[in-house]
Amino acid sequence: MKVLVTAGPTREYIDDVRYITNASSGLMGAAIAQKAHERGWEVTLVLGPTHIIPPEGLTIVNVVSAEDMIDKTLEELDKGYDMFVSAAAIADYTPEKKTKGKIRSGKDFILKLKSTRKLVREVRSLFPSLKIVAFKAEYGGSDKQQLDAARLLLTHTDYVVLNDLTTGVFGSDINEVTIISREKDVIKLEKNKKEDVATRLLDIVKD
Repeated sequence: MKVLVTAGPTREYIDDVRYITNASSGLMGAAIAQKAHERGWEVTLVLGPTHIIPPEGLTIVNVVSAEDMIDKTLEELDKGYDMFVSAAAIADYTPEKKTKGKIRSGKDFILKLKSTRKLVREVRSLFPSLKIVAFKAEYGGSDKQQLDAARLLLTHTDYVVLNDLTTGVFGSDINEVTIISREKDVIKLEKNKKEDVATRLLDIVKD
């Protein structure tokens, strides 16, 4: 089994000093990559800027921005993979333009943002037979609203892993997720260490 996993946040630079990012630690994606490697699978980890030390024995591709992560992931997938796990927290928006140097402080300024590309959609379009497992972060709303939002991703994926960020798992070493399959099966994994969640997730999606 050959697997590519994305993990961590991205940085969208406003100028050469400041950037937009999020609180993703990359721990969940790294745990999935590690547990896949322990099964004897060939694993590539595309990793955004984090403080974690990547697991040994993997192919590591370091990236910074959303554009970097998308381009490097597509480039790597073109080498032939059996499964893609999209666990990175890729920025949804990026500045329309980056200012060279450092924007002077002391004055208000308007920052215009544009939407970033959607990695999972591009992967499905380019690799229609690839097994895709995509994480979907939601914040608030009812269980039904969250599940309905997650199910929209099934157009492009085989499994969606729903993360409710109100549970406080973002950036921590524990996680609590709900897995939805294309067959509409719903499996809830209770709060546990991310290594254990990764093991259970791979058990579910491997076949």
